[in-house]
Amino acid sequence: MSIPCPRCQTPFTPGATSCPGCGSSLLLEAVPGGTEPTCAVHPTLRSLATCERCGAFACARCLRSGARGEAVCEACLAREPNLPVPWDEREELGTFKAFWKTCVNVLLRPEFFSRARAEGSASSSLLFVLLCSLPPCFVTGLTYLGMFSFMPAMFPIPRAEDQPNVPFEWIGVAAFVASILLGPVMAVATTVLGAGLDHLVLRMGNVTRGFQVTLRAHALSQAPWVLGVVPFIGTQVAPFWALVARVFAYRGLHRTTWGVAVAGALLGPGLLCCLCGGSYIAAVMFFVSQFGGN
Repeated sequence: MSIPCPRCQTPFTPGATSCPGCGSSLLLEAVPGGTEPTCAVHPTLRSLATCERCGAFACARCLRSGARGEAVCEACLAREPNLPVPWDEREELGTFKAFWKTCVNVLLRPEFFSRARAEGSASSSLLFVLLCSLPPCFVTGLTYLGMFSFMPAMFPIPRAEDQPNVPFEWIGVAAFVASILLGPVMAVATTVLGAGLDHLVLRMGNVTRGFQVTLRAHALSQAPWVLGVVPFIGTQVAPFWALVARVFAYRGLHRTTWGVAVAGALLGPGLLCCLCGGSYIAAVMFFVSQFGGN
């Protein structure tokens, strides 16, 4: 929300103490006995707006922007929930315990996002993603290792005497190493890309908080991927559980509505699916048209 300057009517953002248009001070002295409302905290200063939460008159010194861009007084802003998540308390709890407690909260009590601290460093968020990706990557790599190791015995492939032996065991080892090394890197990269797309959608929903809040919400919502320790089933359940957690995270950390949170969580992945699926279909149709008649 922007408020017009009393002198030149140029809009200014709550929190400013000077007009961006004329440069004059917004800390205007109240006229004794005048009809202009005065600030509830600083009665010697004129009120420029009322707090949209408590309705109190507020001067430029007291006005702030709320989570949804609304004009609020400093007292109401201070009462906003700002509790740290366990992941923020790694020094006190230890990394493993902080990680585990955060995962439990996201999985079983996602409403805690409405009381959680919104701000967090990008490195902290990406480290959480990295740890979440390790269980599914390890189990997936182990599954491939086992499949390729036992494949020759379970499904013998007939071959000519002069045909070289296919080293399935080494293929399994290569798949295991690739899953362990490349999987976490891909998880971090897709998190940054996904959070960027989601943030564009959230900005269209009038969300005012920065990209780091979206990245933090996106990263914390990936806690369900620890279910990847359960072979096959875990990796099927985790994406849907994480999507639900992301809706709670966007609503809670951005302090926005359910509609905006759902749009932020769904439209980005939906757009990627359409682009990737459309590209795949176009490529298939191209090759069919080129080589279908041969």
